[in-house]
Amino acid sequence: MAADPTQLNFINEAERQYFAEAVLGTEVEQFLVTDVGRFLRGCAKSEYDACRDKLFELDLYTAEGKKEHDKLKMDAWGAAHFTQWCAEAIVRGREAEVLLNESREGEGQ
Repeated sequence: MAADPTQLNFINEAERQYFAEAVLGTEVEQFLVTDVGRFLRGCAKSEYDACRDKLFELDLYTAEGKKEHDKLKMDAWGAAHFTQWCAEAIVRGREAEVLLNESREGEGQ
């Protein structure tokens, strides 16, 4: 998928979009296996786990406990969404690659 999109002939704009999504998904997959990608995935998991564990220790009957609860939920949300966004980009990329291939196969008929 590392082809230069300016050198490719797309049948229509949908094909161009499929190609872009497929490339993005591949790039996210490649990023996640780099040292930086593994580090950030580990940070996200650690942050999420720490927030989850701290949430069980809070006293929600106090103003401080409620405030900390909201902060921890937001921190956990951010950590969980990093991982979710990466996974979604990969899945969309794979789906786009299938659609691109189907589009090209249909064109050849």
